Amino acid sequence: MPKEQTEASCDDASSIGEQEPVCILDAVICVHFVGANLQRLLVEVLQRADLVLLVPQEVCDEVARKDRKYRGLKLRWTRFTNSQCVEVLPALEAQSAPKRVVEVFVEMRGRQLEDALRESKDLGEAVVVAHGVHYQDQGREVFVAIDDQGGQALAAGRDLEVITVEDVLEMAIQFGKFPTEGGLKTTYEKLRKFGDGLPSYSSTTLANAFGKWRAGRIREQREISVP
Repeated sequence: MPKEQTEASCDDASSIGEQEPVCILDAVICVHFVGANLQRLLVEVLQRADLVLLVPQEVCDEVARKDRKYRGLKLRWTRFTNSQCVEVLPALEAQSAPKRVVEVFVEMRGRQLEDALRESKDLGEAVVVAHGVHYQDQGREVFVAIDDQGGQALAAGRDLEVITVEDVLEMAIQFGKFPTEGGLKTTYEKLRKFGDGLPSYSSTTLANAFGKWRAGRIREQREISVP
């Protein structure tokens, strides 16, 4: 996982262009956070880790289609992508897309670009990984936010570092976003409602991460209080 680097704000448009590492978001993570109306938490955590947030147009289209299942998702998603918090990457087209992106995408899909784009299965993950390889080849530090196991395997095969929903929450714990474990549990349960891929809270490492953070805070407070 990336470590805390700087404070960042959606209101500071110039900060996005100046940050070096990038995080490319896939649909599953976006649906969880935006569906639960927790997109601000997602943005604050990833930007505090000094990451530029990128979303391919194909992922945007996939998230918007989920509105039929999760009412209100499309409106919140549109507001999110129209904000200064995130940059939308143009849809893949043979004439305009970076050559390396197309090359990696076609290789992963095993067919020509037009045919590969028509196949909806794992489309978003493949596009995310293709963009990730392109940025990585440019010397950028790249993270891909993918919670689907198949997508994670694609990313691992291209040596890309993966960020999951659980990783985002563990970073949020370290950044002091959850003063109590009750608040952390409530947030996690909200996220679980927008998809069936997240395990139960007890099956995650979040309780352990919170316990370590809490113990560290107690030690700091005791050290401060010692004359």
